[in-house]
Amino acid sequence: MSNLKCVRIPTTAKVDGLEPTDYISPEALQSGDPQERGRSFYEDQTGQLDAGVWQCEPNRHVLEPSPYDEFVYLLEGHIDVIDDEGGVETYKAGDSFVMPRGCKCTWDVKEAVRKLYVVLTAETYRD
Repeated sequence: MSNLKCVRIPTTAKVDGLEPTDYISPEALQSGDPQERGRSFYEDQTGQLDAGVWQCEPNRHVLEPSPYDEFVYLLEGHIDVIDDEGGVETYKAGDSFVMPRGCKCTWDVKEAVRKLYVVLTAETYRD
């Protein structure tokens, strides 16, 4: 039997061990200098479920149809998420949302953001 334990993901202002990330491609960046940093705190044995912390500075970038499902809990900051029809949803610290696989949107990061994320890359099939 394996020794499975719960994994704490920090929600305090300072998170140790954040490393530079490159989720925002240069082609997707419309304005700003994201200076992204993040850290995964949990990855399942298949590599299809990942949970951690990610942060970035103000910027505006386009997310092409997402290849994964993502749950987001915003710890700090302010984001306007603009859907491909021009609808805007505003999220601030304390808000959470799900970005479903295939979602195409623009993130307009108004204030530096720090989020908890849970990403599921597994292919799911429904009858």
